[in-house]
Amino acid sequence: MALLGTKRYMAKSEIFKRVSGYTGTQETKERMFERDKDDLRNLGIEIEVATHDPLFEDEVGYRIRPEAFQIHEKFSAEELGLISLALQQIEGDDFSGTARSLALRLNSLAVTPEIPVEIPVAQSAISEAGLSEVLSALSERATISFDYQKASSNKSEERKVNPLGVSAWRGAWYLVGEDLERDDIRAFKLSRISSGISRISKAGAYQVPSDFNIKEYLVMLKSWDYVAKIAIRKSAGIHLRNRAISTSEIDDEWDEVELTFSDEAHALREALWLADDTKVLSPSSLKGLLIEKLKRLVLVHG
Repeated sequence: MALLGTKRYMAKSEIFKRVSGYTGTQETKERMFERDKDDLRNLGIEIEVATHDPLFEDEVGYRIRPEAFQIHEKFSAEELGLISLALQQIEGDDFSGTARSLALRLNSLAVTPEIPVEIPVAQSAISEAGLSEVLSALSERATISFDYQKASSNKSEERKVNPLGVSAWRGAWYLVGEDLERDDIRAFKLSRISSGISRISKAGAYQVPSDFNIKEYLVMLKSWDYVAKIAIRKSAGIHLRNRAISTSEIDDEWDEVELTFSDEAHALREALWLADDTKVLSPSSLKGLLIEKLKRLVLVHG
C-alpha cells in the first residue's frame, strides 16, 4: 500500500522507516525486503525501480503505478460476484496464487460484488495432473513432451507437442497442440497422459496462429448450427425440449420444437431415437432421409 500510494519513487531506507515489520539488523531488513518484493511480483504486481534523477547517483527508489495494479474494465456488481465465485473454486490448488492476485485487484474496485442467489455452487476441484505445466508452457510458447495412452491402445507413446490451446469439458481437460512427430494438430485428454510433462525447448519456440480456434479441433465444442423443426408428442422428448430454441403447440397431442444440432446425422439420430413420438417438419432433406431410413428398417426386419 505504501508503494501504491506514493507519487514518487520511495527509497529503500524510507520504506524501512514507513512500513511496519522491518526490524533487526540492516542485513535482516534487506532479506525481508527482497522476500516482500518477490511475494508482490509472484502475485503479478509490477514494481517500478528507478531513481529520482537519472543524471545523479541517487538512491534507487520503488513504486507501484495505480494504473498497472487496478483493473480498468467496468464490471457490474453481479459480474464481480460471478468472478468471486470462480475465484473461490480454485482456492488451495495449483492456481491459488493467481486467485489471490485477482482477488487483490478486485478489492481495488469501488464496486461490491453481488453473488446471484439462484446460482448453486458445489465445491469442486478444477485442477488436474499436468494442467499447470501445460498452461505454463502454453503461455511461454514452449514445446513439451509426454507419454500418452490413446483410448484404443494399451501402450503409451511419447509425444512432442507445441501447445496451442486448453479447454475443459464435463470435468475433463483437453490440450490441443501441434504434434511434431505426426506433423498435425491433435487433441489430448490430460487424464491419458501417463508421464510427467517436460519442456524440450526455450520460451518462444513457436507461435499460435492468429486464426486458431480450439472449438474447431474438439468435436464436443463445435457450434451446433444445423437447425431443424420437429413435431414431438407432448409426453415425450424431454431432453430435446430442455434445449429447444422455441416451442409452440400444434394441437392437443403434438408440439412443434425448433432445435439446433451439430449436423444432419445428429438430428437424424435424435429423431430415430424417439421413433413414433416424433415427426420431422423441416428441412425437407432431413425428412426425406428419415423416411428412407425407416423404409430400409422395414425392408430388413419386416
